[in-house]
Formats: sequence, structure tokens, C-alpha cells
Amino acid sequence: MSTLSVEALVASATDSRSKFESVPTVLRLAGRAPLLSRRDLPRRWPLDRIDLGEVTWVTPFDVVAMASLCSRLEHEGSMPEIVPPSDPEVRAYMVDIGLDTVIGALAGSGGGSTVEPPLIRLTHLATSHAWDDLLNQILPVVHGAISDHDDAERTMYIMSELVDNATTHGHSPLGTFVCAQRYTGSTSGRDPGIWVGIADAGVGIPEHLRRNPKYSRIRSDIELIRLARQPGVTGTADNRGWGLVEVFEKATEAGPSDLLIRSGRGEGRFRLRERTQLYARYRQLRRRVAGAWVHARITAK
Repeated sequence: MSTLSVEALVASATDSRSKFESVPTVLRLAGRAPLLSRRDLPRRWPLDRIDLGEVTWVTPFDVVAMASLCSRLEHEGSMPEIVPPSDPEVRAYMVDIGLDTVIGALAGSGGGSTVEPPLIRLTHLATSHAWDDLLNQILPVVHGAISDHDDAERTMYIMSELVDNATTHGHSPLGTFVCAQRYTGSTSGRDPGIWVGIADAGVGIPEHLRRNPKYSRIRSDIELIRLARQPGVTGTADNRGWGLVEVFEKATEAGPSDLLIRSGRGEGRFRLRERTQLYARYRQLRRRVAGAWVHARITAK
């Protein structure tokens, strides 16, 4: 092969790579619960644009996941362009729940949402003690929204355990985001109850468990998420590993409830029903989720 032809091949390859790299990486979200229902994030990174133009309904999970994702990108110095929802109702709700504090492109469009005000607006927790400091404000709100005392106590317990896991095991400079919404079921089509979203940008559940020599050789993130809900499974030397177990127990007691966990390259979806075997479905994610994103739908009257 001549030197000229080699140079031509190199030039062609370089040109092709340049064209590929010049194509923006876009996360295009659409429809209802776009991140909760979406299968994967784009393979290429970082994101150049997050297009929310066709989003028609968001859950607390979508809100905290977007907040954590955008905070991470901004921390990396690559905050993407944000295309706001074209639906003014959705955009107003995103502002009312507090997402505009992280995504400035949403600012100036709040107050017009007809959805019930959020139970807990998007809250950023910088330390593991921050949630405890807020409990005096949050407890009356939860008890005021949930008529059944036991349901309110279970809801608070579930939120507190999930937040504790995120702020301690998932601690990172970017902190943890949490928010919650009460639903009557008229819009969602589901049983009335509380939907909670919690997201951190820490090491994630699989990597945390690998810090324990017992689990260090397990390469499958899916397997580690499966193990995480078993008693005594922890990434520390302490006698821990019961928080997530009790979350599942309390959510089961509450009635038909759902949990979703995305962390690393693994996802677990769980349906919890009393006197019914736990339904669990696992899958591998195409792109790694930094930290852990958790959704909880808790039946509450």
C-alpha cells in the first residue's frame, strides 16, 4: 500500500470521526413520566441538549433525576442546553415543584399549574443531617395531607430510610435531591397515594456493596441490586443492611406499592402486595447511572 493511500485512509477516518463528534448528543424526553418510563440514557457523553419539548407529565422521580443529572453535568463544566416543555401546564408544574432552581431555563413560568401543590418541593440535601433538620417542617405537612395516621407514619419512615441511604452511602459533593407529590389518581390513573423521588450522584449501590470483601468479586450490577434488598447486606463493616429491607416491608404494609431503583448499570422494578409474592424485574442499563435514582409509589389515604 502506498504512503499516499495510507494518508488518505487516515484523513478519511479522521474526517468521519470529526463528523460524528460534531453531532450533538441529545436526550429527548417525551410523553408521560419520561425518565421513569424511559429505557436508557444516550451512550455518548456529555449531553449537549436535553429536549423536554414534548413532555406531558412528570413524576417526582423525573424531577429528581433531572436535577441530579443537570447538577452533575454542570459540575463537570458541560451544562447542556435545555429546551423547556411546550405544554405551559407541565412547565408551570416544574417551576412549582422547584426544578427551576436547578434548571434556569424553566424560570418565570410558575404559578399556573392546576395540579395539587407538591407535598415536598424539590429539596437539595448537602449532608446526611440535613433531612433531620427539616423533619419539623415536613412531618406536619405529611400528616396534614394523609388522613390515616399509620399511612402517614409509614410514608415518613420510607422517605427517611431512602434519604438516609442516599445521603450516607451515596454521599457526594453534589448532594441528594428529594421531592414528593400526593396524587388522587384522577390524572395518573393509579391508586391514590404518595409518589416519592430521591436521587444522589454518589458511588451508587453496586459500587458501595463492592467495598465489602464478601461482594467485591460480583461484577453484575443487577445482581448487587438484587442482593441489596436482603437483610444484612451492606458495603460497610458495620452491622447494617436493614434499611432497604424495612422500606420494602413498610411499602408492602401500605398496600399496593411500587419501587424502582436505578444505579450503576442495573435497574430493579418491584411490585409490593400483601400476601402476594414480591414481583421483581431486573435489567441492565445501556448507560451507567451515576449514584442512585429511586422511585417509590406508596398507597396512602
